[in-house]
Amino acid sequence: MKKKVLLGIFLALISIGVLTACGTKKEKEEVSTEAQATGGHMNIALYWFGETLDPALDWDGWTLTRAAVGETLVTVDENLQLVGQLADSWENVDETTWKFHIRQGVTFQNGNPLTPEAVKASIERTVKMNERGESALKLASIDVDGEYVVIKTKEPYGAFLANISDPMFIIVDTSVDTSKFKETPVCTGPYMVTSFKPATSFEVVAYENYWGGKPALDSITVFNIEDDNTRALALQSGDVDMAQGIRAGDIALFTDNKDYIVKTTTGTRIEFLTMNTVKSVLKDKNLRLAVNSAVDYDTIAKVVGGGAVAARAPFPASAPYGYDELNKQTFDLEKAKTLLAEAGYKDTDNDGYVDKDGKNLELNIYGTAGGNTRANSTVAELLESQLKTAGIKANIKIAENLEDIKKNLEFDLLFQNWQTVSTGDSQWFLDNAFKTDGSGNYGKYSNKELDNLINKLATTFDVKERQKITKEASQLIIDEAYGTYIVSQANVNVSNNKVENMHNFPIDYYFLTADTKITK
Repeated sequence: MKKKVLLGIFLALISIGVLTACGTKKEKEEVSTEAQATGGHMNIALYWFGETLDPALDWDGWTLTRAAVGETLVTVDENLQLVGQLADSWENVDETTWKFHIRQGVTFQNGNPLTPEAVKASIERTVKMNERGESALKLASIDVDGEYVVIKTKEPYGAFLANISDPMFIIVDTSVDTSKFKETPVCTGPYMVTSFKPATSFEVVAYENYWGGKPALDSITVFNIEDDNTRALALQSGDVDMAQGIRAGDIALFTDNKDYIVKTTTGTRIEFLTMNTVKSVLKDKNLRLAVNSAVDYDTIAKVVGGGAVAARAPFPASAPYGYDELNKQTFDLEKAKTLLAEAGYKDTDNDGYVDKDGKNLELNIYGTAGGNTRANSTVAELLESQLKTAGIKANIKIAENLEDIKKNLEFDLLFQNWQTVSTGDSQWFLDNAFKTDGSGNYGKYSNKELDNLINKLATTFDVKERQKITKEASQLIIDEAYGTYIVSQANVNVSNNKVENMHNFPIDYYFLTADTKITK
């Protein structure tokens, strides 16, 4: 109780600054007054915004998906299964041809009809504007055939269907002035954007002619509250009705409390350490294995709490890649010491750290205060302590920007936090983080056998076979110690008890849905 009171006082002190930036109280009242007459108004908090609301730019489409503004041809459900959205059926005609039937009777939020021609133009725009677009689809051509869109790829690509669910492929109406899409995109979802304050908030209202039926709410204010504590405090104060991504340290504020609803699911994000295999002592496989054996994964997960579980593998247990059958990374202090000795490291001067040729084994672990290289302070402290027990000195270093450090390979280990199954499929993560030329392969892993498995995955379309190949790739990554897979965070969403139909998806760029509502 005391903690809650203190948090309430803190929120009172900061809420003026946070919510004034998000929009004045008068503005919120103007939005919600009319809404209370019918479906009501809701305030929700996301933990991250893109810089714009144009889905074709960078990762900005994730914001639109979270706010139920934009839709793709197919989407991923709560069971990590691909289901139709703007396409109600599809066919894999051959290894390089996909045929989608475009759902009939759908209109954009300006009333223009959704046509196959509009879908074609939107996808082509994304591929042109987003550097990830070409690699995601390997697009050769798009053609219109009556009510169908026919997409050809440059080569067989088994991840194509999953990848087209990525929010960058949200379908927009390109027949209007697309320069305005950074603030007010024209999409097909249940809610349409009316105003946008970058990095702060945006307003949406129900699209009355939504193809899936009238949305349950009339209007929503979507706040960007990146600080974990502030997001929790906004819920407690009533400034927001529903919040995404409540972190472990704040969950206890809402559980066993009749005023709140807490929904938790095992997520598909993994917190891990990338290992430098080129310009570091960690090019020695024995040292990499020693690090992984020195980490007490279960203890870290228990301390992190909030539903976090030990990862110990590149994909979480929630993904269908044979997690229980893998020979996973395991805490074994004696094995760590044996591996260090085999690599030529012993504590010759009795200072508590192993050394070789008169030099202690020191590892620089880099991270930032935010983003997908965020160094969780609790995890960092535990890692430092656990590695010390094995005789390894760990230096935790926080940098504002890691681009040069990554580019010049100035790290030994690098904090990472990746959405490993971002489209309900494994290939994106494997392509980017582990393939020899992967854009996110910061450790410069290069393994011909692993590359061959990833390439085989690209030409495999059978779901079961894709899962089998992913399992083989995962085991190889573990065996070669390409990274230290620490915890899989839970996705935790919380609302007040007036909210109904709050959903929770394993992939965290799904959040608000058309049936989410609030009682008066």
